[in-house]
Amino acid sequence: MKSPEDFPRNRATKSGRATYCRPCHNRIMRANRQTHYGSDRNFQLVRRYGVDAVQVEWMILQQGGVCALCREANPRHVDHDHRSGKVRGILCFNCNKGLGKVEDGPDVLRRAMDYLLAHGSG
Repeated sequence: MKSPEDFPRNRATKSGRATYCRPCHNRIMRANRQTHYGSDRNFQLVRRYGVDAVQVEWMILQQGGVCALCREANPRHVDHDHRSGKVRGILCFNCNKGLGKVEDGPDVLRRAMDYLLAHGSG
């Protein structure tokens, strides 16, 4: 028999503990996501961005099957405005990380472009 510490806290229950232990809870939630959303990725897309996998694939097709910035094939990362939450496009890993590093600041991107032009970019 499992000890009460094996069950996460849950203020909604009389005992103050969840009905299922953490591994069982995770298994049940994974099964529910499969049943209701078709996949864990689709669940995360809907939860985080309000779009599903079909909409993402449509956006990729609208972009010609490439990253919206660098034009590399097979983009898979949803780019969104962190302030409004609105989805802007689908990017490759590197472009998505790069935008994250400059925190979506157009001024920073302009300075980076000026810097590359002034110092030669290869």
